[in-house]
Amino acid sequence: MCGIFGFAKREGWQSDDQMRRIDDVITNLTWESVVRGQDSTGLAIVSKEDKLVYRTLQPSDALVCSNEWDGILEKVDRDTTIFMGHVRFATHGTITIQNAHPFTKGSVIGAHNGVIYNHKDIASKIGKNVQVDSEVIFGLLNKKDKYQDVFDLLEGDYALSWVNEDYQTINLMHEDGRPLHIAYWKKARCLFWASTADIMEEALKAAGLVIDVYSLPIDTVYEYDTSVFWKSLEPKETKVETNENWNKYSNVGYYHGGWSRGSNNYSHSANRCKLCHTSTYRVDSICYKCIDKPEKQLKMDSNGDWMATCTDCNMEVYYDDLAYDTQGGYMCKTCGFNLGYIKSSTDKIVEQKMYSCDFCGDGVEVINMKYTEGYGLCEYCYDAESKRKNGEQINLPAVLG
Repeated sequence: MCGIFGFAKREGWQSDDQMRRIDDVITNLTWESVVRGQDSTGLAIVSKEDKLVYRTLQPSDALVCSNEWDGILEKVDRDTTIFMGHVRFATHGTITIQNAHPFTKGSVIGAHNGVIYNHKDIASKIGKNVQVDSEVIFGLLNKKDKYQDVFDLLEGDYALSWVNEDYQTINLMHEDGRPLHIAYWKKARCLFWASTADIMEEALKAAGLVIDVYSLPIDTVYEYDTSVFWKSLEPKETKVETNENWNKYSNVGYYHGGWSRGSNNYSHSANRCKLCHTSTYRVDSICYKCIDKPEKQLKMDSNGDWMATCTDCNMEVYYDDLAYDTQGGYMCKTCGFNLGYIKSSTDKIVEQKMYSCDFCGDGVEVINMKYTEGYGLCEYCYDAESKRKNGEQINLPAVLG
C-alpha cells in the first residue's frame, strides 16, 4: 500500500491568503498520508519554468516537521501549477532514494499506488532493467500514444497521478483495486487529490476549508487542464479497459502494520498554533511557519507555562488570560473586552453573521458582502467579476448567468 496526493491549480491566479491556505492543505495532506507508507516520501513541483523532484527516506509526517519543509513550501508559489506527492510502502525494490516516487521517464513524471505483478515481463519487452514495478507504468506512458495500449499490458492494481509535457495538465486515473479522491476549491481554482476520503477530509478540515470530496470514477483517465479552471472542472475523459488477469496473483499479499510515531517533535493529533491559530502537529503547539520566528513566538516561563505580551497594553499575560486579536496578535482579555473583541457574558471573540457567496460558496461576513445583479458575492468574486466586465481579465467565461 502506498499513497498519492497533491494539488493542481490555475497559474498566477491565487491571492496571498489563498496561497497560505493551499500551503496548509498540502502540509496536512503530506502529514495525513503517512498512514499509507513510511518507507519514503516524494514530491514533484511543476511550473512553466521548471519541474522539480524531491525524494527522501523520511516518513511524510517527519518531513513536515523538519526544517526541509519550509524550503519545499518556498518553491510553491502562484506560478506553480502542479504539486504531486507520494508516500511509499515498499513491495518491489529495496528502500532507497533511487526507488522512491515520483519517477521520471522521459517527459513523464508520475506517482503510483498499487502493485504491478508482471513488471519484469514488461521491462524485458521494452529492454529496460527496473527495480520498482511502478517504473514500467510511466515508461509505457512515455512511449505509448494511446492510453489503452498502456493499460492492456498492466496486470495489477493502481491509482496514478502523472504530468507529461504540458506543465498545466495533471492526469489522474485509478482502477477498482485502489482508491482516489478529489476536491475542488473553486475560489482559488485549485484541485486537490488524495488516496482516501479520510485523508482528504482531515487535511481540508485542519486548513479550515469546507469542500465536497468525491471518489473519482474508475477506469477513466482524467486530464485536468489547469489553464481553464473556473467555476467547475472540465477534464478530458478517456475511458479505458483495465486488465482483469492480474487476479491469478491474488495469493500474493503484503502486511500493513500499525505505524509508530516516536519523535519528540510531532504528535498524531492536530493542534492549533498558539501564535497564529493555524493547524500544527508539533507537540509544542507552534506551527512550522512560526517556529523560526523567535520575535513572534510566545514565551515560556520557568514553570513551562506560555506567556505573551498584550498587543494593546504591552503587559505580559499567561496564555489562558489571552484573547486572539483578529488583526494578527494576542491581547489580554481586559483589552479584548474594551475594544469589543470579547463578549462579557461568554468570554469569546465576537463573530459576525456569515452568509454564503452566491458564486464560490465561501462564508462571508455580512458587512463584507458585495452585490451585483441581485447576487451576493464575496469581495474576491466581486472583484473578479468586475475585472471581467471591464475587459481587464481575458479568456475567462462569464461568472454569472
